[in-house]
Amino acid sequence: MTRTPERAGRLRAAALALLLVGAQAPLLAACAAQTSQIEQGRALRTGRQPHDELFEATRAVREESLKAEELAGEAHAELARALGLDPRSRGDAVLEAMRARTASLRASGVLLRVELAPEARVVSARGGRSLDAEGRKLIEAIEASLKSAVAASRQLGELSRRAAELEEKRASLAATSDDALAGDPRRREVKRELDAAERVLAEAGAVAERHAGRASKLALDLVLALDTGPAPARRGATSRPAPRRPPGSGKAPPPRRSNAGDAPKPPPPPPPPSGDDFDP
Repeated sequence: MTRTPERAGRLRAAALALLLVGAQAPLLAACAAQTSQIEQGRALRTGRQPHDELFEATRAVREESLKAEELAGEAHAELARALGLDPRSRGDAVLEAMRARTASLRASGVLLRVELAPEARVVSARGGRSLDAEGRKLIEAIEASLKSAVAASRQLGELSRRAAELEEKRASLAATSDDALAGDPRRREVKRELDAAERVLAEAGAVAERHAGRASKLALDLVLALDTGPAPARRGATSRPAPRRPPGSGKAPPPRRSNAGDAPKPPPPPPPPSGDDFDP
């Protein structure tokens, strides 16, 4: 059978492609072999204690940084679920829903505030009635979210600090590696891992710092969202009542009399505050 020119051309092109791939296969394999172990989540074992400790610590920091986003988002997801929202809801939507719920508590005479030391917690003051089960559940959810955000911020801040300290050790080892590894058959491999560790630590530190800031912002937003302004005036409210104003204080002052003995009496002192103290 005689092959058509078109078919023959396709066969030649396919054969040429196979030849090119075959010629480049060793080069591709060599490039794959050059990928550092630390960037693949493994720690090179050299038998040298300073290097092995650095590579293992770098591997651990990398693994923790891969979970930073999830760790920072736990507090947001917890609060969203407690408010009946999708855990993936936007942060401003979750905060707005929380403000609406806490405003309802304030309207009934319940005040909320946050204490951050010795640990993060939400405390309430009840004026006129006790918290119902729904109110207690809301406060517990806000407190759990606040604690989670503060803990995540501290943990990720510590991770960023560890990455920075490891980079200092890595730079010191890299500066002396030529002399320390002279004659070592794995010298080039160790140098490649040291260079890769620099990139891994820089990325891990940046990720940890970014998500630590994200968790800190959520904690701050929760504190500010609980401060919804002065409580409504009502009997038994916890806030201090405004001092009494003397009669006629909103009008023009009366003409001064010439007789000093007829000077107006000072206004009576304000009544003492009433209401309950803040309770956890």
